[in-house]
Amino acid sequence: MKIDELKIIQKAKDFSLLLQQRIGKSNIEHFKRINFNSKVFRNSKIFDSYIDMIENSKVPIIYVIHVSNSETSTLLVSKFNEFHKINITRIKNKDRVNTSRFNGNVSKILYVGSSITNFKTRIKNHLGVMGSRVYSLHLAKWDQNIDYDVLIDVFKVNSSDGSILERFVVEIIEQQIWDELKPVFGKKSGL
Repeated sequence: MKIDELKIIQKAKDFSLLLQQRIGKSNIEHFKRINFNSKVFRNSKIFDSYIDMIENSKVPIIYVIHVSNSETSTLLVSKFNEFHKINITRIKNKDRVNTSRFNGNVSKILYVGSSITNFKTRIKNHLGVMGSRVYSLHLAKWDQNIDYDVLIDVFKVNSSDGSILERFVVEIIEQQIWDELKPVFGKKSGL
């Protein structure tokens, strides 16, 4: 197979310049904090009334899911490890829950993610009230009904020129937040 190496390298350089320009026009603004008690997201009637606190954004968002103290995080990690031992013996795409990767650390920061489309559905997956095939926290599926608060800080990612930022720009910014906060679960965005 033959490729034009010089052309490929030039395209990569052009893309990196575009990326630098787009990031230079970006800004992050804290939009809101959402608080869910675990009792709320386990009760579908109550949860349905609370889920309206989450609206889908017209601009990309980055979200940080965390708990209020280290003791809660330590307990959640313990519950996750118990669940994981059973979950890995299950059949993928049948009865296994696709949980986010455990990063081997304990922190109040559970997860850093982004959304450019349906944030509400993403949060339902993370809380564990919807599906099990999408890679998410799926908290309610393994937290063994402990009582705790989940805090979600939502940041809008805007462009100073009013344009909607491309997914690759949002992912680069998300990676920097991920590196700084070092969440317990998940992985860096797909770049």
